[in-house]
Amino acid sequence: MTSALDAVDMPLGSLKSDAMPLTEHLPLRRPALLGAVALGVLADLLIRVSGRPGLNVALWATVGVLVTAALLRRRSARVTAEAWWLVAGALTFACALVFRDAEALAVFGLFSAVLLLMLAAGRAATVRVVDAQVSDVAFALVRVALLALAGPIGWGRGAAETADPGGAHSRATRGYAHTALRTAFRGALLAVPALFMFSALLMNADPMFERVIQRVFLVDLEPLAEHVAFAAVIAWITAGYARALLVSDASTMSRLRVPRIALASAEVSVALWILNGLFLAFMVVQLQYLFGGTNLIEVTPGLSYAEYAKRGCFELGVCAALVVPLLLVADWAATPHTRRSTVVLRATMLVLVVLLFGVIASAAFRMRMYQHAYGLTESRLCGSAAIAWLTALLGWFTFTVLRGQRERFAFGGALAAVATVAALHLLNPHALIARVNIARALAGDSYSGATYDGAYLTSLSADAVPILLVQFDQLPPAERCRVARRLVKRWSGDRPGGWRTWNVSDARARRMVANASDILARASACPELTPINPAPETGAPVR
Repeated sequence: MTSALDAVDMPLGSLKSDAMPLTEHLPLRRPALLGAVALGVLADLLIRVSGRPGLNVALWATVGVLVTAALLRRRSARVTAEAWWLVAGALTFACALVFRDAEALAVFGLFSAVLLLMLAAGRAATVRVVDAQVSDVAFALVRVALLALAGPIGWGRGAAETADPGGAHSRATRGYAHTALRTAFRGALLAVPALFMFSALLMNADPMFERVIQRVFLVDLEPLAEHVAFAAVIAWITAGYARALLVSDASTMSRLRVPRIALASAEVSVALWILNGLFLAFMVVQLQYLFGGTNLIEVTPGLSYAEYAKRGCFELGVCAALVVPLLLVADWAATPHTRRSTVVLRATMLVLVVLLFGVIASAAFRMRMYQHAYGLTESRLCGSAAIAWLTALLGWFTFTVLRGQRERFAFGGALAAVATVAALHLLNPHALIARVNIARALAGDSYSGATYDGAYLTSLSADAVPILLVQFDQLPPAERCRVARRLVKRWSGDRPGGWRTWNVSDARARRMVANASDILARASACPELTPINPAPETGAPVR
């Protein structure tokens, strides 16, 4: 088993690999660039449309994975099974856009898909990320990001020679590059962006010139330029990502090292014990509120229930999130002289981890009180999910780093974040929010002066529509009127973007609203209502 100290001195290129160095015998540059151009054009046809992404992104991602699989199978280097699973996970998140309608889920899902794709291509899909140090993963992600920004420029002569070393095909390609046809084609291709840009400017500057151009080419250059620019950007990034995925930079990556900071274990332990004292003092103060309940909060001068419930959730979460990298740096920088010094350092870190669990428990307690008093919202639910991820991250830190297996921490922490996003998709946040808040209203909860906020519930995505319609008859008459008007306004007719932005949740919501059109029409025929103002958070205690 590799110790934490041995891992520091290990070259970054010496990670476990199931593949031999890349010595490809099939040309990869040309099919990769052609595939990137095709995906750029397809993205312009599918994705460049108004409205929330849905079926279009799923279709584009499916084609992209098929192109990626075809390219990976054309090279002789073996692709790790882990890389295939990461790409499959990214495709799963892209396809999840077809089932849920919440925008926050779309953002989290796309972020998770990009993260999984970058992990798969971090070391050209030939090195197992599961055994990588934090610095290895960071360098690999930076490599993928830089190559994606470089686009086709990254496919230099060196990359082409790696794909086809010294073969007759390379010599034939180099000979063809000097022909007049290829030179003219490349020159024209280089002039296209400037041609569209200056043509659009000149056409806007002179109406007569605009008529001449439109009469000659029978096309409006401005929309065409927008299509070309969008397709070019997607193709550029895709070409760079293909370079990162297909061609190894093992020699360069192996030379990358993090400058080591050699500190004595005793020095690090002293610094951590000072932090332990701070967090211990905080927990002593928190215990009286955790066990004293809301009665203690009520009798505390200058402390309202609302202030205690709202304040500190974000700060406590950030505090716990910042301590994790600090502990990683402490474990990396400390130089254990004896086994005893190592044990003392790990024990000190364990105490801090236990205190951090207490901090997270305090944040979770406040969040629970806040939700119990004022209802559930998307931001509060996402905050709870972040707290759950931090708890899992600390648990994984204890299981790996504190047991001398720091190389396993980075990949597990990333997968914990991805698993949290996947859990949110399965939980269906907007449906849960509607279900909980309506149940509160029907139960007659009146603590904190909170009232049923139909304006907020009807502002949720299509995921909440089935819950609103199922509970519609049980709502107060005034709320039925507001909800009916809002549902008819938002979910009647066709979805913006047409079939390309289609998803299951939106289609179901529009179908249910159409089926209930008579009921909703009768309910919406009520006198004009004043806008709803959310009830103030008065700070009353939970009953």
